[in-house]
Amino acid sequence: MKKISILALCLVAGLGATAQKSVVKEAEKAMKGNKPFTEVVTIITPAFSDPTTEKLAETYYIPGKAGFNQYNDMLGKRSLGQDVDTKVMAEALIGGYGYFMKALPLDSLPNEKGKISPKYSKKILSEIAGHMTDFSNAAVDMWNNKDYKGAYHSWGIYLDIAKDPRYNKMFAAVPDSVMSNISYNQALAAWQAEDYPAAIKSFNVARKYGYNGKQLFEYGIAVASNAKDFDAVLDFAQAGNKLFGKEDPQFLNHIINYYLQTEKYEDALSYLDNGISEDPSNAQYYALRGIIYDNKKEAAKARVDYEKALQLDPNNGLALFYEGRSIASEAGAQQDAYDKADYEKFKKENIDPKFREAVTFLEKAYEVDPTNRAEALKVLEILYYNLNDENGLNSVKDRKALLD
Repeated sequence: MKKISILALCLVAGLGATAQKSVVKEAEKAMKGNKPFTEVVTIITPAFSDPTTEKLAETYYIPGKAGFNQYNDMLGKRSLGQDVDTKVMAEALIGGYGYFMKALPLDSLPNEKGKISPKYSKKILSEIAGHMTDFSNAAVDMWNNKDYKGAYHSWGIYLDIAKDPRYNKMFAAVPDSVMSNISYNQALAAWQAEDYPAAIKSFNVARKYGYNGKQLFEYGIAVASNAKDFDAVLDFAQAGNKLFGKEDPQFLNHIINYYLQTEKYEDALSYLDNGISEDPSNAQYYALRGIIYDNKKEAAKARVDYEKALQLDPNNGLALFYEGRSIASEAGAQQDAYDKADYEKFKKENIDPKFREAVTFLEKAYEVDPTNRAEALKVLEILYYNLNDENGLNSVKDRKALLD
């Protein structure tokens, strides 16, 4: 068997190390020559997995700097009115940041003598701080290119920089109003990317910084519903109701819907009783409490609340719909229970008047509440059928076609 000397093995290992360091030098030359970010990354990639170079700050500083260089070059061209690929431009900045963040901790590792002598950290932090607002601009470019994940990530970088104490002396503290707006935008990007948990988190960060626009709570409810995070739905709804409940009942509706879905009827009644004690003239509280009683099979109490709601607000869509439906259900039960010979006479004298009364409520509910028209038409179709009212049935058919 042929013998291989230890010296030969060392030479082979040395050649490997030299080769990877050569790759780093080649990448550095490409970076200094303003080669595209992706080209520099391609050159230096073998060094990321080689033991002799994978833990060197320089290995990651070079592609990081290349990304920022390309961004600066394209930004200059853009400012002169030249066409640039905004997605490539944003990707260079975001990608460069990623490599800088890998370089920073490695730049603080002790050398073979146990001494820590950072070479790149000051340059990196200064470069990032100088481009802080560019990350927000890059996020907008990503959004416009429909790269919503990229937009979310870029706005996240902006927020991370703003909160990082390493930059405290490099720029003035970012106002909470700006932080809240950026967080809100980040949430919208996550929503568009269908990353619902991330969107919920970012909406809540925006709230922490003081964002209290009505749309945040509306969108928060929509996102949490998509995520099937019903506790988050309740949280957004309660916060929205506290701020906007007097002018918009939708948040209260979501709260009660949560209690209905989870069958927490007593919690719902407690919430509504408290609301009525604070605002006894709020018709929506009574309408919603009536719905809770209906779900508890306490129809008499429900009817009392629907009627109270309509006394306070004759155009309350919920009360009109459920009052009409309750009258129809009661009459239908009477009709089903009657089994004597004079059924037609009984129906004409006792049932049909109640069906017509129910129609009056439901037609008005259809008129005043566009959000519940499909359900109103379902009940109206049954009523007109039982009343042998052909004109009414045709009217329902026409309106259904319009809704479709």
